Amino acid sequence: MGEMGVTTLMIAGGGTGGHIYPAIAVAREFIARDAKRRVVFVGTERGLEKTIVPKAGFPLEFISATGLQGKGGLDRLRSLLKIPVGFAQAFRLIGKHKPSAVLGVGGYSSGPVLAAAKLRGVPTIIHEQNAYPGLTNRMLAKFVKAVAVAFAEAGPRLKRDDAIVTGNPVRAEFFAAAQPRNRATRQLLVFGGSQGSRILNDTMSGALLFLARLKDQMDIVHQTGPNELAKVQQAYRTSAFSNARVVAYLDPIVDEIAAADLVVCRAGAMTIGELAAVGRPAIFVPFAAATNNHQEMNARVVEQAGGGIVIPEAELSPERLAATISEVISDPARVQRMGAAAKALATPEATKRIVDTIEKII
Repeated sequence: MGEMGVTTLMIAGGGTGGHIYPAIAVAREFIARDAKRRVVFVGTERGLEKTIVPKAGFPLEFISATGLQGKGGLDRLRSLLKIPVGFAQAFRLIGKHKPSAVLGVGGYSSGPVLAAAKLRGVPTIIHEQNAYPGLTNRMLAKFVKAVAVAFAEAGPRLKRDDAIVTGNPVRAEFFAAAQPRNRATRQLLVFGGSQGSRILNDTMSGALLFLARLKDQMDIVHQTGPNELAKVQQAYRTSAFSNARVVAYLDPIVDEIAAADLVVCRAGAMTIGELAAVGRPAIFVPFAAATNNHQEMNARVVEQAGGGIVIPEAELSPERLAATISEVISDPARVQRMGAAAKALATPEATKRIVDTIEKII
């Protein structure tokens, strides 16, 4: 117990929205169960947590830490030199906040904070959001008290047979959005994350020619990201799909996923969780440069379950993308079947299960 009987949860990690949004869901659920609880986040100045966490109304502390994986010799040396600094800062923060438990969600800051917590006798837990765990979590899994994973496949890869499969936290509106649709035309949604994806934009632009015969049966919504809007709009303007909705951002994305019959997208853990919650089939083009190729591992889990089709970047071409889209979209029974298979992977109880596990170790 921390100050005056207050139970404090410290959440360490971040870097990307994929790490931070689920962590915020966990923080909210933890506090919702008891008004006397506190949550404090620990991140780095360079991650997205810097803007997202304060906006969500939680205190945020910083330590200096950088990743080790895939960097050159000099960079790696600099990162190694930062570890003692980050560790000392983390050690101090645990003394300051006296957490009852520390949750690591992946990202640079989770390593030093969980190591410091372990040394100070604070119970630790990690949540791994990908089917293939990152380096930090593979190291931390050796000594943390509890391991929660989003995909069953991650447990053995962390060498923990006691890993609890919780799924990834997904916001409630995605589960509420799955209304059946009756429309004369099919709807295709193409999106590459908030920044857009150049390879998806280019390939889809090239695929329009091969999809022309579907012009009366299919509507397209394409989110390009801010940098390539004009270029992609031009490609659509001169195609059979000149009436497509081509925009830089889609917000809220939940309505767009719900309105779609088929989605073409990347394979981040969050996207996969959201598609499952709504129950929509997808053609996944995993980000090839993702560490450990984890996006492809995530997408293959969905493909094996029958909820998606994976086209690796190396195999992607306008013809292949167009052929796959028309094969699925012109077969309504297949769209239904794939959507149901995706839905079966959904984890509406993920946030609750993670907090239950935190409470057990406290």
